[in-house]
Amino acid sequence: MAAKKGKFDELLAVEVAGGISIKDAALKVGCSLTHAYHISSSPAFQSRVASIRSESVQGAVGRLSVIASRAVDTLAELLGPQNDARDRLASAKAILAALQPISELGELRKRLDALEAKSCQS
Repeated sequence: MAAKKGKFDELLAVEVAGGISIKDAALKVGCSLTHAYHISSSPAFQSRVASIRSESVQGAVGRLSVIASRAVDTLAELLGPQNDARDRLASAKAILAALQPISELGELRKRLDALEAKSCQS
């Protein structure tokens, strides 16, 4: 049977996931330090903190993906002949510097997907 969640579990998890210590989180949400340490020692709490952090990172990655295309457009504009040669060179260097790691990441993702698909078939 799953342990009953108290009123402080989620509040503490959100604060801790945000980088606040158990002690500071307990003070912030009005929970005793002893109770906060008891809650934080449970695997369910630790799992919830990890889940909240993962959701936060996924949200940030989503936002970065949206603005990354704007950044690429800006770099592409800077390559235009109407811009100073130094600006064009800096833009070209930025594009080329980003290209290899992004390509490698795409290739690794493809390989990992293939391995996962193969392991699911076994």
